[in-house]
Amino acid sequence: MKQIVNVVINYANEDEVLVYAEHLSKQTIASNITLVIVVNKEGAIGIDGFKNKLDEIALDILVFDPNENLGYMNGLIYGYRQYYKEVQDLPTWVVMSNTDIAYSSYSFFEDFLGTDYTEDTWCIGPSVYSPAKNSYDNPKSTERYSIKELNRRIFIFEHPSVSYFYKRLADLKAKLVKNKRRDSQFVYSVHGCFFIVRNEFSEVLKSRKYKSLMYSEEAYIAEITRAYGKRCYYDSTIEIIHNENTVTSKLGIRKISKYLADSLKVIRDEFFIENIKR
Repeated sequence: MKQIVNVVINYANEDEVLVYAEHLSKQTIASNITLVIVVNKEGAIGIDGFKNKLDEIALDILVFDPNENLGYMNGLIYGYRQYYKEVQDLPTWVVMSNTDIAYSSYSFFEDFLGTDYTEDTWCIGPSVYSPAKNSYDNPKSTERYSIKELNRRIFIFEHPSVSYFYKRLADLKAKLVKNKRRDSQFVYSVHGCFFIVRNEFSEVLKSRKYKSLMYSEEAYIAEITRAYGKRCYYDSTIEIIHNENTVTSKLGIRKISKYLADSLKVIRDEFFIENIKR
């Protein structure tokens, strides 16, 4: 049984995935890691060419092609589901991550496995450093959203012109305000670029479908964790480097705004409005 299964998405960014896989293979406990790659979109080199290059990397790697773009969260869930079907064994932890990631230490996973997390900790996020901003991005949120805040954000993203200025202000704030690395703590949500879930949680996710193509995955994970009476933990003792938005940066503001609004409606309707009705 592998202790770590890392599920990632390939969206015609094979070169980046290959670099990530090579970097992962240098981890001190690489023999205890399986990398699962879900092909949401095939790139120029094709599946066979991609697999041939992956075969040159000293790492246990599985590639699954659903023959459609499942989106980020559903692609990750699909990858874990297919892994379990093939291997028929539960890993101890499941990492769901981007591939625009580098590890600050080759002992990242060894250090992680050496930490004694409480049994009710279902999701863990590391320290996330952004070189582009020279700033830290985790935890994503220490407090749960209110329905008022969700509706405010939905309104912003439903209006692309408002969303444009909102994004410009957010980018300006990111340049002016440099977040320092925060102390470890329990939080509402951790950054969606890289999170680790306990195998009990991955089994819950396996039977669910996220009703949005992309965005707001952090809140989705946080809300399911909360619904089961479990917790998310931000661990500052382990760190990744996030070289941001290599795929989503290619989308225009109108598409990004629509995806954001739609995803926030999913969170609001599934976890806030439905709970009120019950």
